[in-house]
Amino acid sequence: MAQKNGVLAPSLSMAVIQSVIILSTKHDGEQLATLYRGINAKLAITIVSSHVELIKLPRSLLKKSRLISFLSTVIVPKDILNHLKFEAYNFHPGTPTRAGLASHNFAIFHKDEYFGTTLHKMAEFVDTGPIVGVDIFRIPKGSNSLQLSNLVIGSLTRLVSNSAENLIVSNESLPILPIVWGGAKYNKKDLIEITKFKSNIKKFDLDLLVRAFGDGNPMAQLRFSENEVIYYYEPDKGEFKQSTSIERYLHGYRFVCRSSNPLPMGLASFCAKNPLKNVVTGLFDFADEKTGGTWSKRSNK
Repeated sequence: MAQKNGVLAPSLSMAVIQSVIILSTKHDGEQLATLYRGINAKLAITIVSSHVELIKLPRSLLKKSRLISFLSTVIVPKDILNHLKFEAYNFHPGTPTRAGLASHNFAIFHKDEYFGTTLHKMAEFVDTGPIVGVDIFRIPKGSNSLQLSNLVIGSLTRLVSNSAENLIVSNESLPILPIVWGGAKYNKKDLIEITKFKSNIKKFDLDLLVRAFGDGNPMAQLRFSENEVIYYYEPDKGEFKQSTSIERYLHGYRFVCRSSNPLPMGLASFCAKNPLKNVVTGLFDFADEKTGGTWSKRSNK
């Protein structure tokens, strides 16, 4: 490959990719498709957003395609990876030292000085494949997780732009960088556990938790229990604006006990008598805060 503005560019003699599968949301997938078609006008692009859509793809399509995953939570099955003609690559919204879930949250929590994004070849296990591209920047002092996530958007934009020709023009494998994955890899269980704390928490520690996890991540929410009542961090009314709530303040931060169900009695009585019916915004219902608890996916029924 030849160098073009500091980026490896395919030579005219190289075979050209003819089909790409983009695994992403419909909106992000269409944005990528527009960019890629501007570089390779003959490129056939298929956008899928879910595991169901992915596994339904014809094997004949996989055998002539490259898969590009962009901010998708879908884990690509090994069988799909094995059938792809031109491999699969993933844009990870974190540095190689921040593999796994909620990378930007844990970067703030652990007071990282640098952050960024990573492009890597996909392997059977999440965030383990060879690294082929990175974009690194310094985290501004005092940043919170929401501010950092906004900076990640810019980092992803640069990485997508710099890697575009290599991904959707040449059918060759992207050159592997001498960089390896490192650091702890967090999952949903870790995120749920670390956002739970006691009401006697020190201000310094709560300040850090709010900076790191107070961005409303739907998979877990800052919370504490007191007298068998669970309170959730909620800096404003948000989607529960019409709900009655019991407010508690810790070191100036607002927490509420809330329920999405109609209340036949006063909310104070409801929260005190039915702590296990409190609702966590997002994908999980808490089963038993007092004894350590278990979590399960909420039914959509």
